[in-house]
Amino acid sequence: MQLVTSRTILMGGDFNCTVELDGRTGSDSAGMDVTSRLLVEMTGEASLRDVVGSMGPNARNYSWSRPDGSVRSWIDFLFTSPTVKPGRNSMVAVHFSDHRAVSFEGELTGKFPAGPGSWKLNCSLLENEELVANLRVAYVEWRDMRDLFHSAGEWWEWVKDRFQSFFQDASRAAAREKKRDFRQLQSKLQRLFELELRGWDVDDELEETRKGLAEHFREESRKIIFRTRTENLEKDEKCNSFFFKKLHSAHTPLVELRDSEGNLQSGKEHVMRVVTDFYGELYSPKSSERSQADSFLKGISKTLSPEEREGLNAPFTLEELHLAATTSKRGKTPVSDGLPVELYVELWDLIGPD
Repeated sequence: MQLVTSRTILMGGDFNCTVELDGRTGSDSAGMDVTSRLLVEMTGEASLRDVVGSMGPNARNYSWSRPDGSVRSWIDFLFTSPTVKPGRNSMVAVHFSDHRAVSFEGELTGKFPAGPGSWKLNCSLLENEELVANLRVAYVEWRDMRDLFHSAGEWWEWVKDRFQSFFQDASRAAAREKKRDFRQLQSKLQRLFELELRGWDVDDELEETRKGLAEHFREESRKIIFRTRTENLEKDEKCNSFFFKKLHSAHTPLVELRDSEGNLQSGKEHVMRVVTDFYGELYSPKSSERSQADSFLKGISKTLSPEEREGLNAPFTLEELHLAATTSKRGKTPVSDGLPVELYVELWDLIGPD
């Protein structure tokens, strides 16, 4: 199981395993097993903490025991993200179960909510031939709208917005379809398990369904890698502990900043004001010594010839632009519009002349 998200996590229940060596007492099976190590690894990667075991000061909170108390186990957990501040909590015995009931109250800390981030086209969408064919038809229609704009630049900015909307709609439709397929696979797996318990031979169907679910999770893993803009990962490489730590650290919110006078400012409005003031001052017009600049320029002896200046000032040719697009590094966007070079190469016969 992988918990890859920047959202707050609250996960609890009877895990039937312990996470520490002293999590069981009075039993031959005391200690940690394979399941225990998997749970520790999973929660550690997601930076989760258990609030059940931390309820009592310097005491182990065993959540299950035999009626005579001969065997006790700490196997019920309530894992939370670091953004949850523990409040009131308790653990009490109940008459209808050999597990103790856990009551916990917590509150979210006041950190900035993570924004959606900048959009970037998932290039795997360009592998869908039907989608690209529809995009070509749409682009021709957008081209016919060019005369409605004051300039080609203004029209192109509008077209880039259309590109983004087109691919976002396609992504949402694909996500809905995949979610539907995933639920169908889950339901099918449940039905097959029920048939197997009744004595039916469904081994082949079970294997096929498991492969379908495995492919679904591999695809989800690839999406995670794409969204985090992580490079240097081999094809189909699994997300390891280092990757998860990088993902969570990338969403660490900025809650405090020092202003120009050294005072610590907190809260969204105050932090944004510090950022605005800093960059406003950084990029504000600066005074210059015009006479010194002129003197420096006059001292330069090597200059371009008229022919060289004419060649450098000439517009780029279509062949030069196509060469630049085809030789650029894949997965990169030339500017901040989120459109990678793969899109320009795919539609070059349409975009290039425009």
